[in-house]
Amino acid sequence: MNKPKILIVDDEKIIREMLADHLDEHYETEKAANAKEALALPHLAHFNLVISDINMPGLSGPELLREIKSRHPGIKVVLITAYNVDDYVRCAKEYGVCNIISKTVPFNYTELDAVVHGLITEEIFDIERYMEKDVRVLREYVIRSSSDAKEVRENVLKTLLDYVKNTGELKLVLDEIVTNALYHSPKDEYGNEKYEEFSEITLAENEYIYVKIVLDNEKYGVSIVDNQGNLSKDIVLYKIDRHIKGEGILDDSGRGIFMSRIFADRLIINIAPKRKTEFLILNYRNEKYKGFKPLYINEL
Repeated sequence: MNKPKILIVDDEKIIREMLADHLDEHYETEKAANAKEALALPHLAHFNLVISDINMPGLSGPELLREIKSRHPGIKVVLITAYNVDDYVRCAKEYGVCNIISKTVPFNYTELDAVVHGLITEEIFDIERYMEKDVRVLREYVIRSSSDAKEVRENVLKTLLDYVKNTGELKLVLDEIVTNALYHSPKDEYGNEKYEEFSEITLAENEYIYVKIVLDNEKYGVSIVDNQGNLSKDIVLYKIDRHIKGEGILDDSGRGIFMSRIFADRLIINIAPKRKTEFLILNYRNEKYKGFKPLYINEL
């Protein structure tokens, strides 16, 4: 069986070699030092995925990926950078790139593997993909009502009490994401929000929210899933960008996603339109990976 093909574009040779050495076990990799070299490859159309640095001589990474997508729309793309990812969210929105990997020190290979596998296979769901091999499922919950939501949030905090650096920050993130899934995700037949925010409600069975807590040797994770799929990558990028630039301070929505991204070490959003939305919260128990937070938004 042929391995999927990945093109790695980075002007730093050590980064190209490092990524290729790791990915070679499961993929066929090729390397290019810049956009010109990448675009000149006669077999460019054969790649399943292109990983590109953002800042390079000549065409930038986003410009390169846009050109590749215009020639070969089926190729998946991802950016990588050592700089502040927040500075490139607007750029990502404009160029249609929803995943930006951070060059942490040491490099986070578990995260790289999860992102690459998800993009190539479109198997984007399931928090265990982002965890180490020793992952354990600590608890699973189903939220069927607003009273359930309060109880589950409290139980998550109790379960993770020994592992959480700041319970206040985790509570804020849980409140924002669960509230969004509870009140803003369900829609009526006209596409309007079905429930009034903070009212006492009982969800229909297809509106239930599923929460899972997992733990490995370096981090804990919480997944929050609804089966509505009413979010989109464009909306997420738009909201994050407005709040990063200070333009969304008076907006009625979007603050929750932005705040969750601030207070979680990793916030990953996976979307199957009209079917499913998954929020993943990952927090490390020590500051193992030095660097900026990545951007991970996947939509099928």
